[in-house]
Amino acid sequence: MKFTVELKPFADAVSNAVLALPPKATDFKFESILLTLEKKKLSLFTTDGDISFATSLTTESGDKGTVLLNARRLHDILRSLPDSKAEFETKKKDAEGEVNFMIDTGRGKYKISGSSERQERTEKKLDFDLSFSLSSKEFKDIANKTLFAVSLDSMRPAMMGVLLELEAQQLRAVSTDGHRLSRYTQPIETGAKEKLKVIVPSRVFSIVQKSLGDEDTVEISIATKEARIQFKFGETALTASLIAENYPNYEAVIPLENDKKMIVNRASLASTVKRVARFSSRGDVRLQLEADTVRVSAENADEGASAEETVPCNFKENLLIGFNAKFLEDALAHLDTEEALFEFSTPTRAAIVKPIHQGKPLDTHLILVMPVRLNV
Repeated sequence: MKFTVELKPFADAVSNAVLALPPKATDFKFESILLTLEKKKLSLFTTDGDISFATSLTTESGDKGTVLLNARRLHDILRSLPDSKAEFETKKKDAEGEVNFMIDTGRGKYKISGSSERQERTEKKLDFDLSFSLSSKEFKDIANKTLFAVSLDSMRPAMMGVLLELEAQQLRAVSTDGHRLSRYTQPIETGAKEKLKVIVPSRVFSIVQKSLGDEDTVEISIATKEARIQFKFGETALTASLIAENYPNYEAVIPLENDKKMIVNRASLASTVKRVARFSSRGDVRLQLEADTVRVSAENADEGASAEETVPCNFKENLLIGFNAKFLEDALAHLDTEEALFEFSTPTRAAIVKPIHQGKPLDTHLILVMPVRLNV
């Protein structure tokens, strides 16, 4: 087969398709990209067995054919070439099924090996029982506000995903790693006739987030019987397995009686925590809350290092509490407002962090952070 295409959109499409492949694979089909040319449309397909990624772009060719290539090798080559039009062509080798994939940019010629043997896309037809749409911004907001708190522990597979709770007029996304939790709620018309809960692998969310254009609309379809989910946007469709596990009862760990409330400038506290944490031997920081002041401190006794800064806040009591500095930084980084509201109870109970606008807490986003035990 032979076709001509602009390099940048082709390289971008391959870059997105590569995201669906596993870091390491023992099966060639799980490290390959299938290119199919027909009726001036070049289709790209990759899969890792659980996730399938398909996209397409228009070419200047009436030719047709297929070729199977090492995806990351193709990606690296395309990314190294200057932006221009290029001609691509497959030429048979002596060995049956093997081909050379030729690239001609006008300034240079390049060749890699591939296979012309027909590889069928093993995608089953799905019976979707719910479909709804999100703008690119809506989807990216959900991803940004949940992925940071997803667990990396493979022994707890349910927590390695984002829980979606779908109601007719509302979508709620939840993530937790056992030490922190993020819950984000959006008023979305999902069309759900009854409450539906599904767990989407965090990797799937990340792939869609990276592949979405700013002006795209993503259609999300769920097939509960097959435990599959599909994301369609532009010329792209990503289909993936849902996590078939029971999500922890996260509502049981959200405290309802945290009556000590602090309002603080989000950016000021975040930058202070980041600086002070450099002096901590364990990666934690102390927050000494007093009247209208929070004193952030850390120390490394082994090196004789310490740091302390004060940040003005609105708080009327005394409280000493410690946090993992990264968890506290992440919580502050994923709020959208100028000020943050902290709700405390005791030094050993979870703190709640919320965005606050014009003195009013916004219930759309709630972040829970567990404290750490301090050596007083």
